[in-house]
Amino acid sequence: MAYSLLFLCALIGWTQAFLPSPSMDIESLTHDDITKQALLEVGMDACREEAEKDGQTFNPPGLLTPDSLLRACLGVSEDADLSASKFQELLNEIITENILIDRDQAFSSVHHFNDEAIEKGRDIITQGVSVVKASVQQGNFEAARRALGAVTHTIQDFYSHSNWFELGHLDPYPNLLRPDLPLQNLADANTPTCNDCQEKVCPNVILPETLSTNTLTSGYLISTPQGKCNHGDSTRGGISKDFGGGELTPDGTDPHLAAFDFAVQATKHLLQDIRIAFGSRDFLSMLGITRSTVMCFVIDTTGSMTDDMAVVRSLTSKLIDDNRGTPNEPSLYILVEFNDPGVGPVTSTTDPEEMKRTVNSIRVSGGGDIPELSLSGIRLALTTAPPSSNIYVFTDAPPKDTELLDTVTSLMESTRSTLTFMLTNALKTRRRRRSALTNPTNSIYQQLAQLSGGQAIEVTKDTLSLATAVIEDSITSSLVTVLQVDSTQPKTFSFLLDPRLQNVTLYITGLSINFTLQNPAGVSQDNTAGSGPLASVFLVGNLYRLSLNEGNITGRWQITIRSPQAYSLRVTGRSALNLVPQFVEVFDGPHPGFAQIPARPPAGQDATLLITVTGVDMLFGVEVSLVSADGELLRNTSVTRLREGTYLARALQLPDIPFTLLLMGQEADGWPFQRQSSTQIQASQITVQVQRTVILAPGESITVPFTVETRGIEGAINTSARDDQRFVTAFTSRLILDAAGNATGNMILSIPSGTPSGTTVVVTVEAVSTAARQSNFALLRVSVIQRDMDVTPPVCHVVNESLDCPVPCGNATWEVTLLMTDGNGTGLRYPHISIIIPDTPINETSTAIIDQVKDENGYNATLLTYRASCCVTNVEISAVDNEGNVGRCDFSIRRPSTTGPPQTTISSTISHPASNISPTAPSNSHRITVSLWTTLLLLALTALML
Repeated sequence: MAYSLLFLCALIGWTQAFLPSPSMDIESLTHDDITKQALLEVGMDACREEAEKDGQTFNPPGLLTPDSLLRACLGVSEDADLSASKFQELLNEIITENILIDRDQAFSSVHHFNDEAIEKGRDIITQGVSVVKASVQQGNFEAARRALGAVTHTIQDFYSHSNWFELGHLDPYPNLLRPDLPLQNLADANTPTCNDCQEKVCPNVILPETLSTNTLTSGYLISTPQGKCNHGDSTRGGISKDFGGGELTPDGTDPHLAAFDFAVQATKHLLQDIRIAFGSRDFLSMLGITRSTVMCFVIDTTGSMTDDMAVVRSLTSKLIDDNRGTPNEPSLYILVEFNDPGVGPVTSTTDPEEMKRTVNSIRVSGGGDIPELSLSGIRLALTTAPPSSNIYVFTDAPPKDTELLDTVTSLMESTRSTLTFMLTNALKTRRRRRSALTNPTNSIYQQLAQLSGGQAIEVTKDTLSLATAVIEDSITSSLVTVLQVDSTQPKTFSFLLDPRLQNVTLYITGLSINFTLQNPAGVSQDNTAGSGPLASVFLVGNLYRLSLNEGNITGRWQITIRSPQAYSLRVTGRSALNLVPQFVEVFDGPHPGFAQIPARPPAGQDATLLITVTGVDMLFGVEVSLVSADGELLRNTSVTRLREGTYLARALQLPDIPFTLLLMGQEADGWPFQRQSSTQIQASQITVQVQRTVILAPGESITVPFTVETRGIEGAINTSARDDQRFVTAFTSRLILDAAGNATGNMILSIPSGTPSGTTVVVTVEAVSTAARQSNFALLRVSVIQRDMDVTPPVCHVVNESLDCPVPCGNATWEVTLLMTDGNGTGLRYPHISIIIPDTPINETSTAIIDQVKDENGYNATLLTYRASCCVTNVEISAVDNEGNVGRCDFSIRRPSTTGPPQTTISSTISHPASNISPTAPSNSHRITVSLWTTLLLLALTALML
């Protein structure tokens, strides 16, 4: 269905849409706004805690945005080249899953708390939170992000679709996140709750009896029973608070704003619970608030790779040591090994020394025949690494598992990752000049490199070390692509360099290459000069590397390349200014909006792009173009600014050949710029649809249907369903299209009984029309969760207290002794201590004494005695069990009444008197003396800015 840009912009303004609204009025508050605000605020909490632990001062940003938060968290100035594009991608991942609940579960009462399905709605929350926590515990942050996005939607809808606000509550409902506690005063099926209002506006629609008895209800969406509350729509009023502009309460409160505030606070409560359960470091890793550089190697470990492994060991140590302590230090190290017949193991670690040890421990062996299982190794890397990672493959052999080519291509496109191959099987020649022939066995690698925006570098084993400068160049948090082309013809290419760009480098891969580079002033340099007026030129194998000289490089450059064979050109630099593009589609339903297209967009049809630009406050004259692989203009787009840094681009009739996106414009200072997306986009006449997620327990099986829809294609479609853990045990491999061009198949998923909870796999469902030379894919994510997971948090009892403090605080201290126990649950992990400090820094110390004891029922428990200065404003202590359930301890520091009411911690744990506490034998006491300057955590954030 075609939609004009005007309609799309209007849609954002009044619906729960995928995008932040271009309007700042109250009607524009959406799930996107709620989720982003909560994520950024709790992310700031986590960054503050990590900074204080490291003895650093955290300087919160004045205006909280993804870019400003990332810079504050990493301690980087505004002028530094730090790109927030990868952080923005991961935020989009969470928000997309949130918004897709409105599309994929539009009429599911339990996902939206409609139709008084409050108990079952909480079950959805409980299951979703379990997936988040189990995934984080296994280090599966992508699965955790996606589950987090979905569950926050349901949490947020409770406050818009129920009468929680009308009942006079001031805080979110804690029992929604506590499945061990009852949901109180729920309306039953026979209890009238609302007047039978048929008007557009229905004042006082909720019955007085419902309010006086504190009865909790929600609106009915489709068919409202007699005496029940209507949800509300365009023709009939109801209790929904999805949209602003409605009737205010007698005290002037807008119910929409009140529901928004409840939803933000409730989302923050969940996020804080996750942060406390697993620590701020893992929480920030899940959100992507880390150094965005990832070092990912895929290595052939067969017997012929001895020389290559020596280079990889040396390179790994050099990259780690050279970048340690810098903004470009990788936050994640991934190593995937492949051999024949085995693939793996996969090492994924944040510890650089572990990465060194793992690489140094590799011993090459095996192989035999020439082809190896390289595509299997690449598939593992693509499902392990975060989106938009640079992945480097070391091998000297062609792929044996070519049946995985479509799977690898699909994963590469969906993650927008770049594949660069270091191939030590270059053809040799006796002549002094380079071979004029590329190794034909590398054709698949060359194809993948071209599609992903990477390179296929062919060298000999004794020159591999010279080619690794390409990898060293990419270890940065701010790598951007200025120009990327693949061509078979002699051609002149132009590109625009702006003042923000640093470390500009050109890479040309191909054989028998001649080039001439020219700067804006007309000065030129050709390939015969190793070091010239414009660049330092380095040649190894089939790679030319041109590093531009420092100085004034701003303006339009040209390079003319001549070669009788295919070649590729990439121009990269370092800059905070970058683009994050997404194809989006409009969806209808009770809450229409638009969401990301997760696979290939439809060929020959109009399409809409969401472009987020990072690292800049204001742009002018923004243009987005579709360009072919060889750099030719295919389509211009119509661009509409939604708000600063966010644009919609409308493209007419997407071409049926691969293309990339070229962004051009001017910054506020008038300098023009250009940036290009790396991964090539291939539109398709085929669409594959499958449910996005499946949650199964170990030992369970399920049949999952998938649908293939085509446009202008007849005959048969070959299909496949693959994953890297063999959860797919069977699938329909061939479909016959019906008269409408559609067909449905099935696959069977079976989870082995011993699969750990928190395991996730990505199933790639592919559909190929050989006759039409068309293909597309869909991704199904499977999460494995134990059905009998412990969801009851630990409890915390106050045993002794001395909490009276004078004013002024002086040298006085307070002390509390707490007993923490998980009863017969999974057991305690550790106490989490967070401190809120006054505005004036203090140099006092706090002391914690921890003893392992038995509780009154004989279960293992922790006895914590905590002493701190009376100058400390507040302390929150939590008990965390091994499933990630969090129980907060409830106590308050008492001050004289003239100073105001005591400050009390937020608690969701009921305290009970403790007795019969006995230390275990022997008693192991650990005394921790912590400088408040290094452990203080701000948990109360700036008031919400609406």
